[in-house]
Parts: sequence; structure tokens; C-alpha cells
Amino acid sequence: MEPPPNGERWATKYPQLGTAPVPVEPNISSAYFERERELIFKRSWLNVGRTDEIPRAGDYFVKELAILKTSIIVVRGKDSVIRGFHNVCKHRGNKLAQACNGSARSFICGFHGWSYDLAGQLVRVPDEEQFFGLEKSDYGLTPVATDVWEGFIFVNVDPRPAETLQEFIGELFDQFRGYPFDTMRPAVTYSAVVNVNWKIFMEIFQECYHVAYIHQRSIAEIGAGKDNPFGHLLSVRLYRRHRTASVYYNPEHHPTAAERLAFKYGPTILQGTAAGQVLPRAINPERNPKWGFEINVIFPNFILDLANGSYWTQNFWPLAVGRTAWEVKLYMDPATNAGEKIGQEFSKVLMRDAFRED
Repeated sequence: MEPPPNGERWATKYPQLGTAPVPVEPNISSAYFERERELIFKRSWLNVGRTDEIPRAGDYFVKELAILKTSIIVVRGKDSVIRGFHNVCKHRGNKLAQACNGSARSFICGFHGWSYDLAGQLVRVPDEEQFFGLEKSDYGLTPVATDVWEGFIFVNVDPRPAETLQEFIGELFDQFRGYPFDTMRPAVTYSAVVNVNWKIFMEIFQECYHVAYIHQRSIAEIGAGKDNPFGHLLSVRLYRRHRTASVYYNPEHHPTAAERLAFKYGPTILQGTAAGQVLPRAINPERNPKWGFEINVIFPNFILDLANGSYWTQNFWPLAVGRTAWEVKLYMDPATNAGEKIGQEFSKVLMRDAFRED
């Protein structure tokens, strides 16, 4: 018996999704956007970076979160614990850390010089005797819940999160164990502000229907082949919050001259699965030989794409109902020779070109 068409296959597996047209209102309604701010972003664990961005005590970065109308400091303390705080001095509400990243022994407000240690405690108030009855222990920085999963730093601005990060990640929490996140470092970062609703923007990167058409000048032949001309996903898994999918790789792809050079001398983002390679169970779970990479959508706005020899992250930060700040980082093992550098440079340019087409 012939298997059902791809779309019918997933509609049968997940009947709760239905097959009717998707409503437009959630993508254009300002009222709906405000509900998302209150009910989703103010209550969810949000990815803001990785631990390797702040490897030493005192290292910090600042994350501007327009959807939450706040700025966050994420810092590694003297005890190596990573903590997050609202980037606001408790004296007059001045923005505390002005630089987007750096290393500090303490945070000193540029308005009146109030100083906070790396654990957020108020430790110095100039001319303190003029502040009657001041208890410095009552005026530490306002913390945000902060935790780490597989090296990814998450924050939750809810003072009492309903779930731990482990509970929030749920079914995916231990499924990537063994993937070499710790050995890879950022190879390139891209960003843009796009006039589109954040959900529509994210959905672009969760389907391959467009690959054969919009990517004709870059990756069309890689992501669509004679046996799969529309780039149907190999596998789809929907969880309570999150979702994952396995992306097709065309084994009959004919490399260009540049691709042949890159393949010869170093790892690229186009490798597929190496023969005999064992991947964590959440990556290509059906062990399809035509697998290219894994899409992992972590609710609400984080996409983690895992491949053989590289991974890339995408964050979609809502600015307004029809405006989104997009951030992408490609991670690869540091190049150890000129050949590997060629492979990485090829990957960076190919990713840039494909994203520009998107």
C-alpha cells in the first residue's frame, strides 16, 4: 500500500490541528499582540544567550527585551552561578549597565554612583548618612529567574514561575544529550528588523515548501530532489509546547566548484549524516539516510537547528504586531587549519545568501 501524501500523513497523526485555513487575526491584531505580551512572554522561559558568552566571573551581557519593556543584565558571579537582573538602579530607576557586554567587578550607576555586586546586592551608597533609615539589603537589583539547559541561558520575568526550566522544556529536556554544544563556538552572527509579525516570520523556517522556488540560486537542489520535489519533511513531532522536524537532504545533489572545494577541505553545513554516525535520539529519530538537519522550535520564539558538524540558533523578538527583531548565530568547531577555515567561510556565505532570499 502506498503511504499517504505527506500533508495527509501529519494531519492524520495530529487531528487536533484540523485542516481548515489558518485565521489571520492573530497576526494583525494589536489587541491579540498585547495578549501575547501578557500571557506568553511575561510567563515563559526565554532564551537570551549561551554560557560560553560569559565564561569568567564578572563577565556579563545586556539583553534588551522590547516585548517585556525591560532590559536584563545576565552575569556570571564570583561563585560561577549565572544570574539575571532587571537593568535598573533601585535609586531613581536609571539604566545601570550601558555597555551591551563586558566584564565587571560591580555595577555602578552613572547617575548617583550606587554600586551593586555581581549577586545584585547594593554594596555602596555615596553620602549614605544622608539617607535616613536606609537598609541596603532592601535595595538590591530586582532578579529575574535564570537557568541553563544544554548551555543555553533562559530567563523568566515572572517573579514566581509556574514551572522550572526543566518542566518548561519538558519532553525535549534530555533528548539532545551527547550533541557537542560545548565544543562549538559562534562562526557568524546575522540580524535584521523585519516588518512582519513574529509568528509568520518563525513559520518561514519551519517548512521547506518554499525551498525549490525562493532558493533557486542557493540551496534548492540541496533541499529538494526528484524523489521529493517539494521538500517534504521527513518527520514531524508535536509536543505539549514545542515541535521538531527532520529536514530532507538530496543525496543526488551535484556540488558546485565552490562546494567541492569546501567539502574537500573542511566541515560545512551541508553534510547530512556520516556513515555509522550515532546522533542523539531526538536528531533524525527515524534514522533516515536522506536527513539534512533537525528543526527544533522551543516555545515561544526560539529555533534550534541541529546538523552534523554545526548548529544555528534563531531568536524572533516581537517589537510590534507587525515588526520583529531577528537574530541568528551559526556555531561550528573552531577551525584548526586553512582547509577547515575554507569550509566555514563557505558555510557562512551560503547561509547568508539563503537567509537573504528568505
